[in-house]
Amino acid sequence: MTRFVALLRAINTPPRHVKMECLRTILRDAGFRNVETYIASGNVIFDARPASDLTGNMEAALSDGLGFDVPVYLRTATEFLEIAARDPFDGQAGSLEISFLPGTPDPVAVRSLVDTASGTDRLAVAGREVYWLHDGPRVRSPHKESTVVRLLGMPTTRRSATTVRTIADRYLR
Repeated sequence: MTRFVALLRAINTPPRHVKMECLRTILRDAGFRNVETYIASGNVIFDARPASDLTGNMEAALSDGLGFDVPVYLRTATEFLEIAARDPFDGQAGSLEISFLPGTPDPVAVRSLVDTASGTDRLAVAGREVYWLHDGPRVRSPHKESTVVRLLGMPTTRRSATTVRTIADRYLR
């Protein structure tokens, strides 16, 4: 068995309200083991045998159980620990957020994205994650998640570095 973290996109955003116990029950019934959730924003930690269709199986179970599609961004515990430990900005002060991608983006698109950073915003891409460092409230930043989606050509789900590190510390170490 391998430990995984699944980040679900658009869980508990209007009009989709899902109780975490319901989410855990759906996934347990679908065969996932030791299913845990962290806060009500679609962070699921579980054990499963690695399989090429694991993401698809989880998405199908969630669609059947909830009645709507839920994109899943899956990482192994090892990958997630590396993501949590990564500091592409060498300790610069600010709020760090991480956007998870379903695949590795094109290098030309990555350069285009990183070049959009302005003001005190900093952007870096490592593997299937976009790291965004900003100073002050995110609403004041000119950077938008829609820019990531448009330039990289793929959907995302975003978490604060605090959430990512808490999941790593609480469930994976």
